[in-house]
Amino acid sequence: MLRSMQRERITISIDPGVAARVRQCGARSGSGGASSYLERLVRQDETREAAEALAHWYAQQPERVDADEAERIAAAEELGETA
Repeated sequence: MLRSMQRERITISIDPGVAARVRQCGARSGSGGASSYLERLVRQDETREAAEALAHWYAQQPERVDADEAERIAAAEELGETA
């Protein structure tokens, strides 16, 4: 997914200890500081939510699990890979 390079400034209120931790983790990450650290956390949260939604979808349609697995195995065999 492509993300816009345009940035938006926001103001948040957090405890001083949390703010210090965010700055510390941002400095350790080495790329972009606190803003990039928080953005990475949000993206990880988005990924976790998407995975949970997909798991829920498959749980509601168990027949797709077998069909998709068969398709994956066939594609791997076609490429000469181990399924």
